[in-house]
Amino acid sequence: MIKRLQEAMMTPQMIVSDAFMIQYLINEHYEVGERMIALLIRKNDEPILFLNKLFKKPNTIKCIQFDDTEDSIKLLMQHIQENQALALDGTFQFRFTLPFIQENYTLENASPTLESLRRIKTPKEMELLFEASQENDRVMDRVRQEIKLGVSEIELAEKVKEFHNKNTSFEPIVVFTENIADPHGIPTNRTLTENDVVLVDMGGMVNNYASDMTRAFFVGDHPELEAIYKIVLEANKAAIEAVKIGAPLSSVDKAARDVITKHGYGEAFIHRTGHGIGIECHENLDVSSTNDTPIEVGMCFSIEPGIYIEGLGGIRIEDLVCVHEDGVHVLNSYDKEFDQIQVIL
Repeated sequence: MIKRLQEAMMTPQMIVSDAFMIQYLINEHYEVGERMIALLIRKNDEPILFLNKLFKKPNTIKCIQFDDTEDSIKLLMQHIQENQALALDGTFQFRFTLPFIQENYTLENASPTLESLRRIKTPKEMELLFEASQENDRVMDRVRQEIKLGVSEIELAEKVKEFHNKNTSFEPIVVFTENIADPHGIPTNRTLTENDVVLVDMGGMVNNYASDMTRAFFVGDHPELEAIYKIVLEANKAAIEAVKIGAPLSSVDKAARDVITKHGYGEAFIHRTGHGIGIECHENLDVSSTNDTPIEVGMCFSIEPGIYIEGLGGIRIEDLVCVHEDGVHVLNSYDKEFDQIQVIL
């Protein structure tokens, strides 16, 4: 990964401080809190990780360690060419950046280069994302079996965490009927009754790669949300069908939005259609009406249209896709046809 970055760099030197970006490049994850961490990438030299002595240094890369009494920035500066442009990523804290400004370094933004690197997944990464989604399918099936009258949203959300062995890619969303109107609803003590709808939005981590999927289950009859479900499912399928190499990402959003608008719910689809995914659940790939970036082989992202109506409820159906040479591959395969998502109590 470092070689790919060195080839893509527009400056001779770069500092990477984002924990997930460092993990992506050297396969080690550090959470250092307020302390400095910096991965110095030089275009024509070996990389160096600057790391506090409180943390175990990696064996696969040159590492310079320091303690809390040392000036970590001064140490870092000793290895940076002052007369050459230096790119910094967007997470490098301003208190660490300020000394470079005061010393009149020529600073540039490293984030676009770093984001473009992670935007295109390798075949191995796509394989890992597929494995993570297959595990998420299995967990979703176990969660479905826990849907019973009297169970609370919180209890089902805890089951998601348990079945993922506490290794979720985000805090699971499990909400019933009217609470689905909030796209990022927080599970409550609301208990399941007859004629409810259960929305489960969840993901896990497998081999450091994330999954993410949303399904809705019907307990009894709810005609209004059943009609909405069928519209959202149509939008979900239309968006997947729109994933074509060379087409703009905005066309995927448009395909989903056109279906929902056609049925009169355009104003109720209040978020973008999707986001990138990889070692983080949400990565920098925006599937929205304003992003005309062409779709490329290696892009992996969610497709999750939804309709949300205050007081009634809502529906969201989310799948993950990866773009291969032969077209779009859907990573998860859990049931989503309406006649497949009825819960028989």
